[in-house]
Amino acid sequence: MEEQVPPSQAPAPTQISPEQLEMMKARARELAIQQTVAQQAAAPQVQQPQVVYVRRNLTIAELLLVLVVSCGLVAGVQAGWNFATNVLPRLEIRVK
Repeated sequence: MEEQVPPSQAPAPTQISPEQLEMMKARARELAIQQTVAQQAAAPQVQQPQVVYVRRNLTIAELLLVLVVSCGLVAGVQAGWNFATNVLPRLEIRVK
């Protein structure tokens, strides 16, 4: 039931010589280079914005804020430690 392909329509295997292969590779390489150059020329160059970091001194308000936050953290840690070591052991739970 398989259809047989007549010998006249069968593709003839073509032999490519090494010289022809090298010529084909060189031509493909040249075309690829030309396409890449054309694409780069057609695309507009986008300038990346330069990021400039400026170092400045802290303002008085920022210094005061750092001082208040650091004092609050120290006092909070001390109060938490005091509560955990002195108050919690004194609590008594009675069940009726």
